[in-house]
Amino acid sequence: MTNRDDLDELDRTVISMLTEDGRLSASEIAGRIGNVSERTVRNRIAALLQNRHIVIGAIPDPTAIGRDVQAELLIEVEPGKADEVAAELGEYDEVGYLAAITGRYTLAASVFFDTNAELFEFTEGTVGKIPGVHRVVTNMILRMYKIYGTRTTALSQREPQPNGGAGRRARRAK
Repeated sequence: MTNRDDLDELDRTVISMLTEDGRLSASEIAGRIGNVSERTVRNRIAALLQNRHIVIGAIPDPTAIGRDVQAELLIEVEPGKADEVAAELGEYDEVGYLAAITGRYTLAASVFFDTNAELFEFTEGTVGKIPGVHRVVTNMILRMYKIYGTRTTALSQREPQPNGGAGRRARRAK
């Protein structure tokens, strides 16, 4: 497997374009870049996929598919058990994001359900009973604006900000 230092400017450009629109074809990408063939782009995409630098798939907006109950779980895990607990949690489709974190808690997870009862059963009856889990803190998500780089319906329905909000980002960066 290659590492990220093996990625060149073309790889980064292809990744950037696919991040904006994962449906772009190799032909469209080559056309937008201008100085590269469709075959080269197709080969680069295949290599990026094979080396697991990228994964192409759909990221659903949870509310658009009826999963109106969304929560962030902070999970305190017994030392040395994080990988085991994460491996078990990673098998559940309801878990949209799972990461090891620093601080008091060991893992953070974003979960999506149709009902509060399903969320309760998952946190209490499933996560809370995994060997090595000491504590689960549930924080309800009231409105999701952006998920994995994609704006949700809550954000895309808002009026566009002047300058695309760039002024606000620029001020924060100073």
